[in-house]
Amino acid sequence: MVEKISSIMRSCLESQTSSTLYISGPPGTGKTACLNYIISSTEFSSKFKVVNVNCTAIKSASSVYSKIGLELGLKLKSRTEKACQEALLNYLKGPHKMILMVLDEIDQLESKRQSILYTIFEWPSLPSAKIVLVGIANALDLTDRVLPRLQTRIKVKPTLIQFAPYTRSEINDILTQRLSEAGVNKVLSGPALHLLASKVAAISGDIRKALDVARRVLELAQQDGNQEPESVSIQSVMSVVSNVYSTSANLQDSGNDQASSFPMQQKLLICSALLIRQNSKCKELTIGKLHDIYRKICEKRNIGHLDLSEFISSAELIESRGAIKIQGKARNRLSKVIMQWDENEVSKALKDKELMCSVLKDLSVLPR
Repeated sequence: MVEKISSIMRSCLESQTSSTLYISGPPGTGKTACLNYIISSTEFSSKFKVVNVNCTAIKSASSVYSKIGLELGLKLKSRTEKACQEALLNYLKGPHKMILMVLDEIDQLESKRQSILYTIFEWPSLPSAKIVLVGIANALDLTDRVLPRLQTRIKVKPTLIQFAPYTRSEINDILTQRLSEAGVNKVLSGPALHLLASKVAAISGDIRKALDVARRVLELAQQDGNQEPESVSIQSVMSVVSNVYSTSANLQDSGNDQASSFPMQQKLLICSALLIRQNSKCKELTIGKLHDIYRKICEKRNIGHLDLSEFISSAELIESRGAIKIQGKARNRLSKVIMQWDENEVSKALKDKELMCSVLKDLSVLPR
């Protein structure tokens, strides 16, 4: 994939023409890592004006214009959507260095009429734009489903590049290399390593999950009293894989109510929903609003938080349990969330846990 994408960029540089790429694939398949590797190479970093934006980090879809403007070094007189859009358009129409614009998690820019996405995807069609636009997201059908008009306009029709989940062999090779670099390749190897690679490949093909499982397996081996364990068992690998992927991993030693069967991150997500519904003036729930509140809750308590993509996956697991309903096929910041369980019953169950009780009382994380 690196060579395929690099080849397109070289062609654009040689001809000083624009192009559009849409890169898709499941989480953990190397989409962002691949682009970051390409961007960091001197071949492209010296010849392109690089704009690299993670769309999950911006406050609203429309604020992407000001973010791009700042990345380009523009002096924006105003931060309004219209002013920033006009400033960018004027810049693209004037003389400038070739631009490589990477918009990661671009599906977060979805809006009611998709005007923002259409505007951005139409930039490469401008006569003097000289821009290689790269959109990255998980959904394979984003351009067809969300931006159907692009398919009829050859000038802005994106080249589609799909990243497949990692295979068992690929996961095994990557883990072997990482473990060797860390000097623990003898601890996790042989049947245990092959099992880990096989399980992750069968479930998701997510290399980040595979690395997480490997890390947890090694930590578990040390916690068992061996500072330098000789090797980990297949049972340890199975235990960690089940814990990472299970939708019902119980992180509490006691309690048998519905809520106690949820992992901690899912409990915090549910608490975020309850906090908004019970105390916020605007009680409408969206994935974006939930993630913002959830992240504040985690940060205040020094708990590692999920990024937006992982958060959506966690919400989907909760949905599979029937606790919430996520409306629509698209899963992004704008997706509406409906509580399916009785709020009082869920709240009462969660308050049995000390942490959950403190979260539900913490109004400081809510917007004022």
